[in-house]
Amino acid sequence: MKSISKERYVIVYPWYFDSKASRKMGRRVPKSLAVDSPSLARIEEACRKLGLKIDVEPDKVYPRVNNVKCGRIVVFCKNMRKKSVIEKIVRTMKGGAG
Repeated sequence: MKSISKERYVIVYPWYFDSKASRKMGRRVPKSLAVDSPSLARIEEACRKLGLKIDVEPDKVYPRVNNVKCGRIVVFCKNMRKKSVIEKIVRTMKGGAG
């Protein structure tokens, strides 16, 4: 990752939104909101629709599943918690309002 300033950020992996992943394997959203095979591009598009400042890192590995490069997105956020960032992203991916 490039040098990050003291700005607050959260890291988001595609596994957080995958309907095929269990909670134990890293899914962070309810099954009802999860999507099939979320890609970095789809998550990036949702972040851009929300107007979030992001940094895409496609070569990163999700720690719980270290044999698969799924990439990650660093989301710079000022006053939002990780849970609310993830919720806004998944709702935007599903087509709802962020």
